[in-house]
Amino acid sequence: MSIPVGERGYPHPELLAETDWLADHLSHPAVRVIDSRSDEDYARGHIPGAVHLDGYTLNGLRTGSEMPEPEAFAQMVGALGIDEHTRVVVYDAGGPPTAGMVAWAFLYYGHANTCLLDGGLTKWTDEGTDAGLSLSTDTPAPEPRAFAARLEEAVYCSLDQAKASVDAGDVVFWDVRSAGEYDGTKKGSNAPPRLGHLPGAVNLEWAELFDSADGTLKPADELNTLLGAKGITPQATVSTY
Repeated sequence: MSIPVGERGYPHPELLAETDWLADHLSHPAVRVIDSRSDEDYARGHIPGAVHLDGYTLNGLRTGSEMPEPEAFAQMVGALGIDEHTRVVVYDAGGPPTAGMVAWAFLYYGHANTCLLDGGLTKWTDEGTDAGLSLSTDTPAPEPRAFAARLEEAVYCSLDQAKASVDAGDVVFWDVRSAGEYDGTKKGSNAPPRLGHLPGAVNLEWAELFDSADGTLKPADELNTLLGAKGITPQATVSTY
C-alpha cells in the first residue's frame, strides 16, 4: 500500500494526481488525461478518455532537441481539448519517463496546471477493475479549444547556456541516464554520437526516484537524501539531461 501523496512531505503535492482522484474526475470537463506512450501502446489500451501525445516527439512536432514553435504546440494541444482552464494529467507506464517529457513541455509553454499521475498506468492497472480503474481502446474526439502558449524560458537550458555554465560552481548538470550510459560503457536508446557525460555532471538515474513496487514517487525525505548526496539542492541551479 503506497503512502498517500499528501503524506509524503512534498512542498508541492499538487504536481501529482492520485489514481483514485483521477477515477473520480475522468468525466470532468476541466480535466484532460494524456497518455504519453507510443502509438502502439496507446492503441492496445489506455485510461478511458485519455488522448495521446507521444513524449519523445510531441506527435512529430519535436525533432531532436528542438522544441516546436509556440503556435504549433498551441494548435496541437488545443485540438486535444485543452485550454488555459484545463487540469492536465499525464501518465506513462513506468518505463522511459515520457510523462515527464510531456509535463515539462506544458510547463515550458506556460501551462502550470499540469501534473503527473502518481504510479502511472502501472498503478492504475495493478489496482484493477475492482476499483473501477479499467482500460479502453476507444479514441476520444474532444471538442477543440483555444490554447494560448506563453514560453517560460527559465525552465529551458540552451546549448549556449550549458557551455557557459559548465565551470560555474552553483550549477549542477544532472545526468538521469543509467550508470553505464553515464560512464560510456553502455549505449542506451537514442544514444549520442559520443559516449560519456558532460564534464562535471553528476549521475542519478531517474528510476531511483520511484518505488520499484508500484511506480510511485518516493517520499520527500528519501528524495532529499538521494538528491542531496549528488549536490542537487534547492540552492543550486539544476539542469537535467
